[in-house]
Amino acid sequence: FARALGVPAHDEADPTPLLAAVAPLLFGYMFGDLGQGLVLLGVGLGLRGRFAFAPLLIFGGVSASLFGLLFGSLFGLEHLIPALWLRPLEDPVGVLVVPLGFAVALLSLGQLLRGLGAWWGGRWADWLATEAGFLVLYLGAVGAWWDSGSLWLALLGALWCLAGAYWLHRRATGVLAAAAHLAEGGLQILVNTLSFARVGAFALAHAALCSAFVALAEVVGSGVGAALVLVLGNLLVIGLEGLVVSIQTTRLVLFEFFVRFLEGKGRVFRPLAVPPEEVGLQPGPARGGV
Repeated sequence: FARALGVPAHDEADPTPLLAAVAPLLFGYMFGDLGQGLVLLGVGLGLRGRFAFAPLLIFGGVSASLFGLLFGSLFGLEHLIPALWLRPLEDPVGVLVVPLGFAVALLSLGQLLRGLGAWWGGRWADWLATEAGFLVLYLGAVGAWWDSGSLWLALLGALWCLAGAYWLHRRATGVLAAAAHLAEGGLQILVNTLSFARVGAFALAHAALCSAFVALAEVVGSGVGAALVLVLGNLLVIGLEGLVVSIQTTRLVLFEFFVRFLEGKGRVFRPLAVPPEEVGLQPGPARGGV
């Protein structure tokens, strides 16, 4: 994931340790089923050492299994185990809201990582003057969705950015450029935040698809026919939903989170090869005289 947009430069944070938790969480939330998650875990363990993507299946399977316990889903059946949190189809609003809160935390962290890179690169004053105010503006804007009183925080962030731009450039054109950045960047980060609603949407789609083949199995009745429908339905969900959820996880990481702080201006470190051993010169017969 971290190499998809390039290699972090010396003044850019490497998101690899963070993604070790973020990517499985996103995958597991959208693919929450205990039985199907254990299948992915088993496939990943079986392919470990032979395919590079096997660890993704392992950690994704573990996360999907844990969310399956929270959602009370075992191979699409919701009457076998209790839901430790909620059942997605019974509380769709809650399933959609949680990823939005996660998005606010993740994108805010991305802005802070950008500030860390500015510190490493000697641009801390510039970040503090403008980007820090943009972060305050963002938190105030998203907070206004739940409490209109947070609008004053958004106004404070906007004034912070404009004042910081004037302090940096000492002219009105810098303030106008900062205002344009606020309009464009503010709209972009709000769209990035709303994009995380797809995490809840795919969790609902996964639960709905599972309930569809469970209902079909009930129509078929008991016996071999119903068991066959359940097996084929789970295989379809694991193959189709697993692929779709993997794509969505990749998209959210690359185009919603990485754009906050990662430009990929670095180079892969390739050390020089060990020099060959020096070959000693063997004395030969003397040619001619002095």
